[in-house]
Amino acid sequence: MNLWEFFLNALKEICTPQGLLFVIGGTLAGMILGAIPGLGSSTLMVILLPVSYKMSATMAMALFISITIGGMSGGCIGSILLGIPGTSSSLCTVFDGYEFTKRGQPSKALSAAVIANFLGNVPSVILAIVASRAVAAWAVKLGPWEYAALCFCAVLMVVGLSKGNMVKSMIGVGIAIFMASVGEDPINASGRFLFFGKLEFLDGFNIISVMLGLFAAKIILLEYARQEKQNNQIDVKVEGFKFPAAEFLKNKWLILRSWVTGAVVGFLPGLGGPVAAVMAYSNEKTLAKDKSTWGHGEIGGVFAAETANNAAIGGALIPLLALGIPGDAAAVQFIAVLNTHGINVGPMFMREQPSVVYMIFTGALLSGFVVFLFQTFGMRTFPALLKIPYHFLYSTVILLAFIGAYMSTNSFFGLLVALFCCVLGVLMDFFGIPSLPFLMAYILSPMLELNIRRGMNYSIHGVSEFFRRPFSCFFIVLGILVLIYGFVSPYLKKKKEG
Repeated sequence: MNLWEFFLNALKEICTPQGLLFVIGGTLAGMILGAIPGLGSSTLMVILLPVSYKMSATMAMALFISITIGGMSGGCIGSILLGIPGTSSSLCTVFDGYEFTKRGQPSKALSAAVIANFLGNVPSVILAIVASRAVAAWAVKLGPWEYAALCFCAVLMVVGLSKGNMVKSMIGVGIAIFMASVGEDPINASGRFLFFGKLEFLDGFNIISVMLGLFAAKIILLEYARQEKQNNQIDVKVEGFKFPAAEFLKNKWLILRSWVTGAVVGFLPGLGGPVAAVMAYSNEKTLAKDKSTWGHGEIGGVFAAETANNAAIGGALIPLLALGIPGDAAAVQFIAVLNTHGINVGPMFMREQPSVVYMIFTGALLSGFVVFLFQTFGMRTFPALLKIPYHFLYSTVILLAFIGAYMSTNSFFGLLVALFCCVLGVLMDFFGIPSLPFLMAYILSPMLELNIRRGMNYSIHGVSEFFRRPFSCFFIVLGILVLIYGFVSPYLKKKKEG
């Protein structure tokens, strides 16, 4: 079957009542939670992980990619109307978008954000369709040495390019590697770290229970403790969508540059929308002739941030589908869904599961159009989305999280793991240990361990074989250089400022 036949089959499956419900409902639900500060579409995906057991793999991926698209596009609503980013990817949108709301022109900023969402989103998915096939064709030629080096590089890049204390990021990686080591040995199937002699640990920590506790339950607990309820106090009148023709033509090259920045940053493991938006916004502010308007109601700032963070979605799909390496936090949840269906993501994924791959592409494209239509025709309803009472949302999410944790293992062990990870997440937040390096290391460490041990067994040169092969040597050196850059860059920045 060729590319078009796969697309037609995916479209035929998605254009059923169930498929349309998942795409349209997932897009709108993701957009609503993406608009509400503190929750985000990732929370919805986490609590839906146990439900995905009952779906086919193709329908589950159609739902999850729709939630991702909707959540990224909905983040601008809270940023512009409240001055509080609905998602971390829309942080830079606050700088200029909220200024329009304070002037009584929220529709102008929202209209620009809607156009930027669509232009960042759909073309990046088309790029992923083309690039994933090429990268996957190259990836099937790689051996365990190259795959171990890729995983090693991905983890170090997440640590090296993340903001904050590098040592704390490394601590998070260490905790993740230890937790991922609990259970059966991948080579000889012997038990490891069976605490208190309990056989429940033989299956390790279920990824669904870990994510439900570490993200859904922790987020609700912290948000409730902070008592952040500003979203119930919004009193903004929003007019209908108006295509910003003059502003669009004026910023056409800015949009193109931001799209390229977002797609490239999205491709790099663990960065995603937040870093893409910050980089695009900073670059365009640097290139601007009049920098004084930025941060005070510059429409180019809205275009740059929203185009880049949406373009990062397509960029992140490329390493996920072609290499089995998640490009961002949402891609980690895609891997968790596929693992529940017994599907391993890797270099053979596109060849062995083309129906799932092209369902992701088709669902992403359709979701991009669904969110565009809703945001253009339903813009007046945006303030109502932000008035949903928190006590309804919090109680529903926490209940679904713990029910899902029990369902993931059909025992109280899954619930205990979720509670443990909830406490762990709160402690990590208290000590400033970022969750993204932990999550990436937890997902990638089994693949890293398996390929390191296979590489050692398959070669007579031992560890040196990883440096004898050009690609594996390149990725190992690249990961180490990025890590060194992460340690050195703060000192260089201070020296430059001094």
